[in-house]
Amino acid sequence: MAQQAMTAFAQAALAVSDLVAAKFSSTRFGGAVPRVVKVQPPNVPSTGGGKQARESIILMPESGDTAQALTAGFIDVGLRGVELRTFAALDATYQQRHKTRLDVPQRDYDAFVAELQKFLGGEGYVVKMLDVDDLEAKANKANAASKNAAEQSGSKLPLILCSVVVVVAIVVVVVLLK
Repeated sequence: MAQQAMTAFAQAALAVSDLVAAKFSSTRFGGAVPRVVKVQPPNVPSTGGGKQARESIILMPESGDTAQALTAGFIDVGLRGVELRTFAALDATYQQRHKTRLDVPQRDYDAFVAELQKFLGGEGYVVKMLDVDDLEAKANKANAASKNAAEQSGSKLPLILCSVVVVVAIVVVVVLLK
């Protein structure tokens, strides 16, 4: 039964990828690096019953240069949700990575996002727009979780070292008493 559910999610992910690819096959973004719309499936062997059925919406350079690829958002097939980045969020991410402004014309990107919202909303997906503040909040949350995990593992280190010292001391005493 679980295999059927995973297959259903995988098929749904493939179907939505195909729909978006067909709908936006002629969409091109000008600028210094011409880009096209691609939907990339998750890079996992199984979707985990839909929990990992999150596909990236990518503005891929026509040249295939992945260093210049832009993640415009995600489609989560399992949750039937979509997260799309506003132009400001996409620009901020691009500037952080490349130290220069995004070369995609804002009017073209905004028109694409509006059409994608309408299209996926019509397919029953809930669409959420992520702005710069949302991306910063996600990054802060991820950093806090990493810091908390590091602190928890770091707090165990003195206990482990003490245990090792005690064991070594016992072994030394036993050897000396023989």
